[in-house]
Amino acid sequence: MKIAMATEYFWPHDLGGSEWSTYYLAKELTKQRHKVIIITPNYGSKSNEIWSKLEVFRFPFFKKIKGNIAISPFWHTNIIWIILTTFYLIKVCRQQKVDVLHIQGKYYSPAGFFVKIILGIPVILTARDFQIVCNYGFCLWNKNKACNLREYFSKDFPQYLNNYVNKITPWIFLINVIFAIRARLIRNVYKFFAKRQSAIVCISKFQGKILKENGFSNIKVIYNSMEFKSYRKVKKQNYILFAGRLTPGKGSQFLFEALPAFLKKFTNFKIIVVGEGFLKKKLKKIAQESGFLSQINFLGKTDHKNLMKFFSRASLTIIPSLWQEPFGRVALESISYGTPVVVTNRGGLPEIIGKLKIGLVSDTNPQNLSSNLIEAIERNNYFQTNIQKNFSKLKQKFQIENTQKYINLYKSLL
Repeated sequence: MKIAMATEYFWPHDLGGSEWSTYYLAKELTKQRHKVIIITPNYGSKSNEIWSKLEVFRFPFFKKIKGNIAISPFWHTNIIWIILTTFYLIKVCRQQKVDVLHIQGKYYSPAGFFVKIILGIPVILTARDFQIVCNYGFCLWNKNKACNLREYFSKDFPQYLNNYVNKITPWIFLINVIFAIRARLIRNVYKFFAKRQSAIVCISKFQGKILKENGFSNIKVIYNSMEFKSYRKVKKQNYILFAGRLTPGKGSQFLFEALPAFLKKFTNFKIIVVGEGFLKKKLKKIAQESGFLSQINFLGKTDHKNLMKFFSRASLTIIPSLWQEPFGRVALESISYGTPVVVTNRGGLPEIIGKLKIGLVSDTNPQNLSSNLIEAIERNNYFQTNIQKNFSKLKQKFQIENTQKYINLYKSLL
């Protein structure tokens, strides 16, 4: 088969987990002698090149990127984007005579629908978040059904302001109301087109349940892909790794509230923080006031290769999410490098741990998280050994089996 994958970002603009999930899936498909091409906006690179045995087609785009800094979602949520992506997806898919178009995110759903209608080829959407259900998503933190319009403005919108807007003036409030209305309308547009793809793939059973309860059908659950190389035992260093955005949903502040009890017991441990976000100053203040700032290393953003090195050397990776994670790729990357994890019981995170005893699942309260961090370090060798024992099972689940599920899905739609 010849498969086209459309992504919002791709190498050299590898900004997050969705791009690497796409890459590892494409890599595994090529091993099985399927032809994969990547279609992505040109943020300032060659229009066409071969990278890692994948042919990358970059269509002209009016916004350029310096470094790996994500652009505003505005650039992917306007009529020009829809026209541009529709034109170039049709053009490339027709020229390359692809059998299947696999769109790796909601922003391609209008273009995917028109490709399906005009070219008559199956189009699969991998949904990587909940924004086609609710653009804010706070309503999904504690229930499965998305908010209606009244709840959206009476509950989700105020919670957004409380979490993400530091100073609210009448002018800032008005601007955010306008953004909220626009975002809701955009949600409706992308939800309309997402429902009309040949199939929707969810990246966890939990995410699949949310989409089904909010009116989506024809859903398949296929976990994200990762490469599990032959197991290599690496000497672990005395640090716990947090990798993610420093925003409320990712739980960084919650983590810092749980750290004093842990760091009091393990004075020789450090916390490595990889990522940026507006909570950084607040986190430093919490650490300063609690007396453990000297044990925190804020490293900012790093590239994928360096992040994998941090995973391999860490004693433990912590994913303290408060929002319902659709999957939780950081946990998968950590165990692929032999490092146990502590995750919260949010969204799809517990599904990665499963029953293999390769980490611990915590409630979302600081005391429970502290006790789980302490246990994970005290029993660290036990969890590392379990990763080693189950490495072939993990590879089967997250590298081989999910690739075969995609192949079966592609073939079933032809």
